[in-house]
Amino acid sequence: MSALQNAGLFLINTLFDLYLFVLVVRLILAYNRADYFNPLTQVIIKMTQPIVAPLRRLVPNYRGIEFSTLIWIIVFEMIKFILLGLISVGFPTIMGLIVLAIGDALKTILSTFFYAIFLQAILSWFQQAYSPVHQLLNQITAPIMRPLRRIVPPISGFDITPIPALILLQLLIILLVNPLMRAGATLAFG
Repeated sequence: MSALQNAGLFLINTLFDLYLFVLVVRLILAYNRADYFNPLTQVIIKMTQPIVAPLRRLVPNYRGIEFSTLIWIIVFEMIKFILLGLISVGFPTIMGLIVLAIGDALKTILSTFFYAIFLQAILSWFQQAYSPVHQLLNQITAPIMRPLRRIVPPISGFDITPIPALILLQLLIILLVNPLMRAGATLAFG
C-alpha cells in the first residue's frame, strides 16, 4: 500500500471518527436529557443540528433514544467503510457493510463511555465539580455510572465505581464488538 493510500485511510478514519464521536455524544446527551444550557452541550448541538433536525421531523424519538441521530451514526459509519474499502480492497458487500457499521457504532459508543469515565475520574482529582466539563462528563457517564453506583459502594469515602465500569466496557468491546467487527469485515471484504 502506498504512502498516499495510507494518508487517505488515516484522513478518512480520523475525520469520520471525530464527527461520529460528536454524534454519539449527542445521542447520549439526548438519552440522558442533558442540560442544554451547558456551553459544551451547545457546541455539540450546533455541530450536529444541521443534519439531525431535518431527519428528526420524520423519525421521532422513542424512550429517550434520538433515532434520527442513531440513523446518521449508521449512515456515516457505512460511508466511512465504503471509502476505506474503495481505497484499500474494493467495494464492500451490503450485508457486511451493515454489520461493520453497526459494530463500529457500538464500539464508538462504548469507547465514548470508556474515555468519558476515565477522563472524569482523572479530572475529579484536579477540577471543580461545577465546571462545564465536569457537568458534561457527568451527563455522558450517567447511564453507566448511576446503576453501578447502586451496586458498588464507596470504600473509605472513595468512589471506586469507575474501575468496574472501565473493566465492563472493555469486556463488552472484546467479547461483543470485536467478533462482530471481524464477522462484518469477513462478510464485507471476503
